[in-house]
Amino acid sequence: MSGETPTIRCGNLIYTRRGLLVIFAWLLWGDFCFTLMEAVVPSILPLKLKELSSPNWTIGLILSTLPGVFNTTICPWVSFKSDRYRSRWGRRIPFILATMPFLAVSLILIGFSDDIGRWLHHSFFAGGTIHQTSVIIVLLAVFAGCFDLFNMFVSSVYWYLFNDVVPTAYLGRFMGWFRTVGALSSGLYYFFVFRFATSHMREIFLGAAVLYVAGFGLMCLRVKERTYPPLDDSGQAPSLRRDIQTFARECYSSRFYWDLFLYTAFVGIGGTITGSFGMFFSFSLGLTPDQFGKLSAISLWVAAAAMVFAGILVDRWNPVRVLAYGTAMGAFLAFNNWIWAFTDPPSANFYFWTALAVLPFGVFSQALNIVAASPRQMLLFPRERYGQFCGAQSLIRSICTMIGGLLAGLFVDGVRLFTTTDQYAYRFLFLWSGAFTVIAFVFHYRGFRVWKRLGGAEGYQPPEGDCRLEALPPRPDGGVRRGLLTVHGLTACGAMAASMAFGVAHWQSGNLHAAGLFGVQLALQATLLAGYIAFIRFMERP
Repeated sequence: MSGETPTIRCGNLIYTRRGLLVIFAWLLWGDFCFTLMEAVVPSILPLKLKELSSPNWTIGLILSTLPGVFNTTICPWVSFKSDRYRSRWGRRIPFILATMPFLAVSLILIGFSDDIGRWLHHSFFAGGTIHQTSVIIVLLAVFAGCFDLFNMFVSSVYWYLFNDVVPTAYLGRFMGWFRTVGALSSGLYYFFVFRFATSHMREIFLGAAVLYVAGFGLMCLRVKERTYPPLDDSGQAPSLRRDIQTFARECYSSRFYWDLFLYTAFVGIGGTITGSFGMFFSFSLGLTPDQFGKLSAISLWVAAAAMVFAGILVDRWNPVRVLAYGTAMGAFLAFNNWIWAFTDPPSANFYFWTALAVLPFGVFSQALNIVAASPRQMLLFPRERYGQFCGAQSLIRSICTMIGGLLAGLFVDGVRLFTTTDQYAYRFLFLWSGAFTVIAFVFHYRGFRVWKRLGGAEGYQPPEGDCRLEALPPRPDGGVRRGLLTVHGLTACGAMAASMAFGVAHWQSGNLHAAGLFGVQLALQATLLAGYIAFIRFMERP
């Protein structure tokens, strides 16, 4: 409406409240399409490779190591260049639009890999020693690699777009709605589509490609980026060597930024095993693919409702602090799944309904962590070189996950040598994910302490040079946030409620050994909760 007064600025972008809602709507529509598109590859490919009897190291190689190769090369280069790119379409969107057709074709090729593999085998390898299954696995690796390559151009700059067009004061609320839409769309996929993952693979991948081009492409055409001043390159000709030197000097000369980079790197290493094999852990407990899909969907939908409110609280409590409390809770409960290496749930149905019953205990904590992750990064990195620092972080993370993905598969295959069944080996995933969760928290804690002494929520500015904790003066800032501590403490209460339910069920069925194990777990959880509260007080000291 022409009578509205501009009240909100983001660089040279001026929004009315209605205009801000419109830009939010287009970004959220894009997220809906992008999330659905991205969900199909990591959820279906492990099942397809397992159906083809691929070893676990191959699954880890295709799902973690191959993307890591592109993360160490494509992502830093695209991030660095997009920060310095100038066009009438902006500095992020051109990279998305240019690779969109190639990404869509890659999705379609994955969906039709069975048909293409059969044709290739019949045409060139019939009667030979090469099996048709091997041809299909190689094709899946090649097509998945193509998808990862072109998707890297998109995912490298898509997240930077929010930092360029969303006002800083609204980042938490926007990310709350953004994560809500992402969770809702993922929930829709897992509830209605995932059950057809292997039976209708062609149709799912074809639909994802069409939705991505039509829906996500429309968002790119409707979002206007802010403009940036021309680069001061002093008339120098483009130089890859100079770019690399600038990139390395600005991003890797500070121990503070190294702590931030290594935190995400070790989170990524821990996530390689849950991302590639997490669903198989659920299957080892007796869940069917349909139950797993429904449990995932309901969890996402409940989290989506919580994220709407989580965004408001993230803006109030500060995303850096929110994630510090949540990461600490994750470290204290990192090995909570040890119990399943020594016993079984009373039944798959009991596990399913118990998981749903305790879901509310941890959902708001989960929502806060998810919503806070991106705004935290946007606040900690220099804004004008945000893509560059994200690229530097991605380079470190990708080298680690590239190696970690392969080693995670070898870890599972190694555990299989000492277990009775293939499925039972997945009960030991907690050893891998738990260890790297704790290591990641150590680096997050160090970064949090420096952030507090650099001004914290009230006065932090991204440092330009090296800075060390011992060289910075203490800055009191109010101490423990009790509301935030309570929210994250409820996660431990949910874990304790589940242990109690499983223990009582085993006791009633006469399985005293399993009931005793859950009693031990309950006592450990209570001790860890007390330790978590004490640690937060220690972490929040000046």
